[in-house]
Amino acid sequence: MNRINIYNPNIAAYTKSAINAIESGWISNHGKYIGLATEKLKEIMKCKHAILMANGTCATHCLFIALKHAHPAITKIYVPNNAYVAAWNASLMEYSECQLSVMRMDASTWNICTDEDYIATLEPNSAMLIVHNVGNVINVPRLKRLRPDIVFVEDNCEGFLGKYGDPFHGDTPPQYSGTSDATLCASVSFYGNKIITTGEGGAFFTNDDAVYEHISRVYSQGMSAKRYVHEVHAYNYRMTNVQAAFLYDQLCDLDAIIAQKTQVFETYVALLNEHDLIRSGRVRLYEKEAGTQSTHWIFALRIVGNTKTVDETAAFFDANGIDVRPFFYPIHAHAHLSGLHGDNDADNAVSVRMNQEIIMVPSSPGMTLDEQRRVIDAVYTFIYANDI
Repeated sequence: MNRINIYNPNIAAYTKSAINAIESGWISNHGKYIGLATEKLKEIMKCKHAILMANGTCATHCLFIALKHAHPAITKIYVPNNAYVAAWNASLMEYSECQLSVMRMDASTWNICTDEDYIATLEPNSAMLIVHNVGNVINVPRLKRLRPDIVFVEDNCEGFLGKYGDPFHGDTPPQYSGTSDATLCASVSFYGNKIITTGEGGAFFTNDDAVYEHISRVYSQGMSAKRYVHEVHAYNYRMTNVQAAFLYDQLCDLDAIIAQKTQVFETYVALLNEHDLIRSGRVRLYEKEAGTQSTHWIFALRIVGNTKTVDETAAFFDANGIDVRPFFYPIHAHAHLSGLHGDNDADNAVSVRMNQEIIMVPSSPGMTLDEQRRVIDAVYTFIYANDI
């Protein structure tokens, strides 16, 4: 029985420009594909500024560098409880643990709670890191309307190519997540398991000229106009020309890539319906916020009432040759973040339950129908074998 991996990137068709970059000798952070991919990204995303970076975590770190630079008086930052740990690690590169506050999660959307009453309780003149978990997009323009005093930055590494808007105010068409003026800046990832991949790689987006100018220096050693004289504390977060070449070729074929991933998601939903798993309430998918379009990054499902531990659930699927991932752990599960908890026991219980019940399943763009059927058959067997 062949093992079904969580993700096999479809990169073989997008090597032409990368080979050209190698043959040209421009293999580091200079070369024509840096400019071509940057301009193509801006064109697609309709964002004023984009900076290619070495990976998504570098780009997310730059969110907090930008926040501290543009809003130095802000000392309270709200961060989601269940999120990939890179979001928290990046925040701790610029802020202390006591300045970070754990946000309540929503068991229906698998994102932060965006109820108006809850958002109203947040401290004034603070900042919030938005994370679009597993591609389910949070409506940032709506949040900005509710709390214009809060500065929003977006970890869009999982939400890349999703969209948001505010259907209740104005007639502005949906925008790609991370590109609205409601947000100060956003990060994306081009890791190997993302819709668009360069192996590693990421990008930073902003419509703010001053933020762009600052991050343009900080991400690339901070050199002044005089060579080898540097003017700011800076980093080497640059993408290589070879990575940018992979990125450029995929961006030029974006519609086909999106269509392929959309088909994978639609097939999973159809197979779940064949087994009556959604209608019976045994499986739930995330609920979308009004005015948003999720992105088809990785398919995830919630096995309602699962009493097995995360390890026991993974072991079952592993024995069936299927690679799955748990939903993100509550932040206190990480040893270096064990002192961080939600506001109360009820909030913490929701985060623990989400981690236990939600799994991410194989979502490679080239998955066959038979492979997807094997995955959902295994989900069905797991549920009924354990009488969930």
